[in-house]
Amino acid sequence: MDGMWETLQTGGSSVRVRTAGLVPRPERVHLWPSVGEYPVYDAFLYHAMLADRHRNELFRDAVTRQAPGAAVLEIGCGPDLLWSLCAADAGADRVVAVESLPDSVREAEELALERAPGRVRVVAGLSTDVTLTDRADLCVAELVGCIGGSEGMARVIEDARRRLLRPGARVVPHRVRTLAAAVCLADLMPRGPGVPEALVPYVESVFDAVGGFFDLRMCVGGVGHEALRSTVDAVEDLRFNDGDCRQGGPLRLTVKRPGRVDGLLLWLDLQGRADGARLDTLAVRTSWLPVYVPFLWAEPVALGVGDVIDLRVTCDLSADGVHPDYRFAGEVRRTGGQRVDVTAESLYAGPEFRRSPLHAALFAAPEPTGPAAAAAPVAAARPR
Repeated sequence: MDGMWETLQTGGSSVRVRTAGLVPRPERVHLWPSVGEYPVYDAFLYHAMLADRHRNELFRDAVTRQAPGAAVLEIGCGPDLLWSLCAADAGADRVVAVESLPDSVREAEELALERAPGRVRVVAGLSTDVTLTDRADLCVAELVGCIGGSEGMARVIEDARRRLLRPGARVVPHRVRTLAAAVCLADLMPRGPGVPEALVPYVESVFDAVGGFFDLRMCVGGVGHEALRSTVDAVEDLRFNDGDCRQGGPLRLTVKRPGRVDGLLLWLDLQGRADGARLDTLAVRTSWLPVYVPFLWAEPVALGVGDVIDLRVTCDLSADGVHPDYRFAGEVRRTGGQRVDVTAESLYAGPEFRRSPLHAALFAAPEPTGPAAAAAPVAAARPR
């Protein structure tokens, strides 16, 4: 493929990442690193969420209809206090906004004094660490990842219900499903994968956040339902107001369009409130980009109509006890009786690096600088 390479430095080690163009073009298929799970937010990312009309309409409808007279808790308010201010303006009895990033806390405090003095209180820290004197009866948590639960929202809401919310408290969003279907990224990106140069710093920031190189989660922009080769099934179904948050389980996909397959595309179906409209993030352009999960096959496999991909999805907490790791294992059953084993994974952090075909194509060893360096394997760049 055409493209250049940029060198990344993390923890004293280096690796090269293949680039593709300067900036992502929304109308073309392109890759983004998934960043919502990590403390790498900056002004650009906050602006992207603030400008996301579809995302914001979903939350605004749910907050304005349920906030009047309520004690409201917002978890992860960011610097813009969007839903805390929305709740206060809608007539909430009181609002507490929790934020962990120091710069965002400072900006949020200043904004609360300017826009809602005495009506919105900002509390610094992780919601799982803070203690509040009064419990809330409405919780707003925009902690939805590009895989619905990947930012640890199930764990966060479970903790909030135990310590911070009143019995029967409502949660916004009401429901988040992560859907999956089979795709072929190699066909969607025939010139090969690459990261737009403007996004390379985010790749490096994610590596810095976890302390080393690993097969980081990659999102795909510029795709829609037309890219899918199979039926759709759910990887997660997080019903925050029903006490039923399913993560993992059986996943069955039946091929409906013949062609090559090399992985799964994961995207969201959300409801802000129980009776509210649903948002399909593969049908419209939002800041929740679909996630590509590569199968650990050397090459794409050609499948025909009626072939079935049967997987078991496991969702276990990573070492930090908050963010989940997703693993997929099973087989393809062809209509003629042949079977092909399938495995895949989408992890919060290492230890694997360049294990998948996607990551092997995206990353390479640093350029040699001498005879000894020429023989150094990429494995030397793995996290300690």
